[in-house]
Amino acid sequence: MKILLLGSSGQLGQAFIHQSEWRRFSALSLSREQLDITQFDQVGALLAHYQPDVVINCAAYTAVDKAEQERAQCFAVNTDAVLNLAQHCQRLNSLLIHFSTDYVFDGSRQHAYTEQDTPAPINTYGLSKWRSEQAIQAHCTKYIILRISWLFSEFGHNFYRTMLRLAEREQAIKVVADQFGCPTYAGDVAAAVLQLLRLYHLQGQIEYGLYHLAGSPAVSWYQFAQAIFASHQLNVQLTAVKSTEWPTLALRPAVSALNCNMINGIFNILPSNWEGALKRLAAKNNTHD
Repeated sequence: MKILLLGSSGQLGQAFIHQSEWRRFSALSLSREQLDITQFDQVGALLAHYQPDVVINCAAYTAVDKAEQERAQCFAVNTDAVLNLAQHCQRLNSLLIHFSTDYVFDGSRQHAYTEQDTPAPINTYGLSKWRSEQAIQAHCTKYIILRISWLFSEFGHNFYRTMLRLAEREQAIKVVADQFGCPTYAGDVAAAVLQLLRLYHLQGQIEYGLYHLAGSPAVSWYQFAQAIFASHQLNVQLTAVKSTEWPTLALRPAVSALNCNMINGIFNILPSNWEGALKRLAAKNNTHD
């Protein structure tokens, strides 16, 4: 089974490459520098030549605030390029695995969102991702869309690494306490996808569709920061603030927790244990000191 991994230098792409099981697959991994997915001709030529059985799209525009100022660029990467991928995968009969976000929801509900809840994004990034979902569903038969949330890892730019960097400066840190979501370890997402790929390779098909794959339990950004510092045994002056005290270019949903019962029921994939992931990352960090 031949796999094409796009966006290999990003946080999620690196998480795939660092999975020990990844080496068992025949995979071509390309970074944005090696293949810009907005270059449709190049993408088409590569897919026609490589003929992948599976395309894993980790390439994405993820700068949520900057997207409000770079709307066209955000949609070019997150929507238009994904539509192009979906059309090529349909022609090649390839399975397309794509990642979306909890930010497709407006956060107005107090319960965890299910796959049946109607998206209503309140920022450009969320809208671009929702439209990518619609593009895939309209043009591709064999697809897995995974909505993930508050992704963190030892790779790339993310809240976890930002908090550790701020802690090194020994300055007071303010974190929003009235936005709630599900921190999700990128390594757990990659491991879950590899589980799906094993099943697909074994059976020749799986139950295609859109699924939520996020961490548990849901917490605020402030609570997540507390857990990060506790796992690393860091004594930090941390202050909880309201989102109104921390204005951003993009609106964020107040509650964007994702219900992951569907993927658990169909594939026996449990929500990511982000607290356990923090402990593993802290232990790994200590061994490198």
